[in-house]
Amino acid sequence: MAKEFEYSTDGEEIRVWAESEADVIERARAELDSQDRSLTDEEIREHIEVVPSPRRIKSGEEGVMDERRRRGGREAANVVDDGMTVGLGTGSTTAWAIAEVGRRVREGELEGVRGVATSLQSHELAKEAEIPLLDLDQVIEIDVAIDGADRYDPDAPYVVKGGGASHAREKVIDTMANRLVIATDDEKAQTPLSYPVPVSVMPASREAAKELVRDLGGKPELRYGQAKDGPLFTANGNLVLDCDFGEMDDVPGLAADLSAIPGSQEHGLFVDMVDDIYIGADDGVETISF
Repeated sequence: MAKEFEYSTDGEEIRVWAESEADVIERARAELDSQDRSLTDEEIREHIEVVPSPRRIKSGEEGVMDERRRRGGREAANVVDDGMTVGLGTGSTTAWAIAEVGRRVREGELEGVRGVATSLQSHELAKEAEIPLLDLDQVIEIDVAIDGADRYDPDAPYVVKGGGASHAREKVIDTMANRLVIATDDEKAQTPLSYPVPVSVMPASREAAKELVRDLGGKPELRYGQAKDGPLFTANGNLVLDCDFGEMDDVPGLAADLSAIPGSQEHGLFVDMVDDIYIGADDGVETISF
């Protein structure tokens, strides 16, 4: 997690972030000096919050610090109540939900909350936010899961996930949850869905899986890692095929067909699982319930 200083003076808002508290104090002081304002280090600390680190999330600063994602994630965190076991999803918007849940835990607004992370990334974010964590094999039921989406259908409880290659664990946790809340932004709405669907497959079965995807009308592409040579491997040692089917008119049918591919572990279509979508927009947060 990073640190962010936020302060309003004479109607002007100052907001700066950095990876460490010392750096954010230095940047805050520079901004305050430029506006002829003076605060002590202790006063600056009173206006510092823990926020997601753009360096640790693939969308980078532009995506993580997007105001719509900040709003959507923070608002979604309000579904968490005392004593809940919470699924903590992966991605830039969900990172804001994790930060907000952590703030409420640290400040005593929430008690007895335990988190179950969908990825190493969300595990590390939650740990730094001081959310008590459980391993997945320690729970058999989750009260609510807050997760992100690469695309969502505002007219149906269908989402595409897996841009971070964590969709197998995400699906386990989201299925276990009594309530699944998707935190996202208004740019990711799509009807019908037409976003490439990630399918994780055993390395030895990748060519056979590609052919079966083509038989279903899709165009499979092996996903390659960023800043490294060779294909991307999931946490479970599988490869990821990003499968473009164009407009998906029968999402449940396609989901069933992808599940039947021999050698596939999981795909990124989440069908009839979503209960609520929290959508960050320029002028607030919209919610859709199914």
